[in-house]
Amino acid sequence: MKLGLDGKVVWVTGATGALGREIALGFAAEGARVGISARTPDALDSLSKDIKEATNADVWSLPVDVTDAAAVADTASSLIEKAGRIDVLVTTVAVPAFGPFLEINNDAFQAALNVKYLGYINCIHAVLPHMVQMGGGAVVGITGTGGRQPIGIHLPGCGVNGALNIVLKGLANEFGASGIRVNAVAPGMISSPRARQMADAGMGDPAKGVPLRRLGEPSEIADATVFLASERATYITGQILMVDGGRVESL
Repeated sequence: MKLGLDGKVVWVTGATGALGREIALGFAAEGARVGISARTPDALDSLSKDIKEATNADVWSLPVDVTDAAAVADTASSLIEKAGRIDVLVTTVAVPAFGPFLEINNDAFQAALNVKYLGYINCIHAVLPHMVQMGGGAVVGITGTGGRQPIGIHLPGCGVNGALNIVLKGLANEFGASGIRVNAVAPGMISSPRARQMADAGMGDPAKGVPLRRLGEPSEIADATVFLASERATYITGQILMVDGGRVESL
């Protein structure tokens, strides 16, 4: 199936994480030109090299701290100057705070708000005016199933994911008339160091209760994300796609 992403310019924030890496590679494999952002230049350079070796796609490394709204706006402008446009924005950040509620201090909740909630909003703020001017675009926010079915040992992340789901659905309604589609992909338990951290924090077997009886792979999140941003999903907006092996819907 042709996804219609050849030549499209995609900006992936949080690109050096387990999910962001696979998402950036997934878009590049479909012929997209990719801007990748994270805070660490060395990690971005390594990912850029991997993408070029795997796909020969155009790649731009764009180091930025997404909590800095002015820096994010400058980064978006830089990518537009280099690539000519931004067709797709994918925001992905993990919140690493795990533990019983009474053992998690307010700093963890504030960090989740600053880095993920406001970080996503900063990126979307920076890109939407450009997409409106272009007459269309796609935004995919990577949230998490905890935004619908909270996990007691991960409430900072779950709370932010729930709030982002609401914001993304609201943006889909507000900007649909401008040809901009806004969706969320909500990963369940994915095979990554993060799943092991959650198990160690008291969750136990992270695959327990998953109808498919296994953890997901980062590439499976990437596949869903690439599809939602593609020309094969042009009548899909305002959705929260659970990619979790059926766990939440089976509860």
